[in-house]
Amino acid sequence: MAAGQPTVPSDVARDLSILNRKLSETGERDRLKQYVLSTLTECGWREDLKKRCIEYIQNRGIERVTIEEITAEIAPRGRATLPDSLKTDLFNRLRNFADQQGLEAA
Repeated sequence: MAAGQPTVPSDVARDLSILNRKLSETGERDRLKQYVLSTLTECGWREDLKKRCIEYIQNRGIERVTIEEITAEIAPRGRATLPDSLKTDLFNRLRNFADQQGLEAA
């Protein structure tokens, strides 16, 4: 497990594993990914992050920057600027999917 990430109780991990399997088997994972990508594109989030990456590279110099450095610099901002409405809607879609599949909340 990555450093800094909390440990997940085994029953929660099992439920997440079942949910992930169902999402993959039904194709819902791909539909949700497409929904997230299109929403982030429509709201300008992806373009904003792209601009920030370009600025970072230009400021540091393309010869002196690594992918790891770019990720360390940009990823926290990306996570922090995800639209709350998208997070809420995605959570609700996952909850509805789990209900439709007969999966219980942990």
